[in-house]
Amino acid sequence: MDRRTFLSWVGVGTLASSLPVAIVACTSSETSNSEASPSLEKSDTTASAPAKTNPEGFVEVGKLSELKDTGFVKQKDFEGAPLLVILDPKDQTKAVAFKNKCTHNGCAVDWKAKEGVLVCPCHGSKYKPDGTVANGPATGSLPTYTAKIEGEAVLVKAS
Repeated sequence: MDRRTFLSWVGVGTLASSLPVAIVACTSSETSNSEASPSLEKSDTTASAPAKTNPEGFVEVGKLSELKDTGFVKQKDFEGAPLLVILDPKDQTKAVAFKNKCTHNGCAVDWKAKEGVLVCPCHGSKYKPDGTVANGPATGSLPTYTAKIEGEAVLVKAS
């Protein structure tokens, strides 16, 4: 056997032996992604539960105890977009709900209760607790939903 033939067989052998590793790696990442999507962070626990819609069109998105403990309730998908619900700083018996996407570049905003602002971590836009822009680069307000608290349930009106 000459050197060229030997090296071509070594190359084919190396490729053949790495193929199962590549298949397992691809399969594992697909499995972990599909398994990861239902597991949500603590504030997103209601996102995987079936929606309970009442006759007025409100959907339960969380519990009042969670809203008081964490300061917010998030869902990854509420009518096709992420949702953020906070307690109204002016009236702690009321909830305020937003489409959780910065109007500048679509990043999820964070509620900073101590400062009383919603902050976009991507480019620093800030929003007031009613969703209006406090400072840019965002120029548009966060879209809001009608929200209310009934007993222990945090409810947001679906369109």
